[in-house]
Amino acid sequence: MRKARILAVALFISGVLSLPSNCVAQTKPTESNNEHGSICVLPNSPEPPTRISPGGEYNPKTLTLRIDEQEPIRWPHKQPVLIDGLDLQTNHLVVLTSDGKRIQSFRFKFSEDDAAKLCIYFDGYQGVQLGNKKNADWCRVKVRACWRSR
Repeated sequence: MRKARILAVALFISGVLSLPSNCVAQTKPTESNNEHGSICVLPNSPEPPTRISPGGEYNPKTLTLRIDEQEPIRWPHKQPVLIDGLDLQTNHLVVLTSDGKRIQSFRFKFSEDDAAKLCIYFDGYQGVQLGNKKNADWCRVKVRACWRSR
């Protein structure tokens, strides 16, 4: 009985040692061959909202988006804008401002399901929405222009 137990433990240990070293580690996004992700910023209406967002009133003409310490960009009203070169392994801070005031902010981190490609949308009513092509229908339909050549 004791020999069988020792043999079982030895087989288990040798099996574990023969596994590839990365099989236990979290895998990286499969569609991305590099260490960077991107966000497609979907256009919103240039007209002031008729309903107030969770972040409060805002002016579409002065609405800006900043990710981490990058320069803020004006929220697009006609064509989507691609923000590229975001680290897949770190948390990112997204800040929306309007008329010089912060109206909403949140943190996110890319996951395996994202394929290193996210989209962000702001409609003035539901607040900021962040999603990927797999779990957000609005993202799947509207992002073709961002990653057309990728």
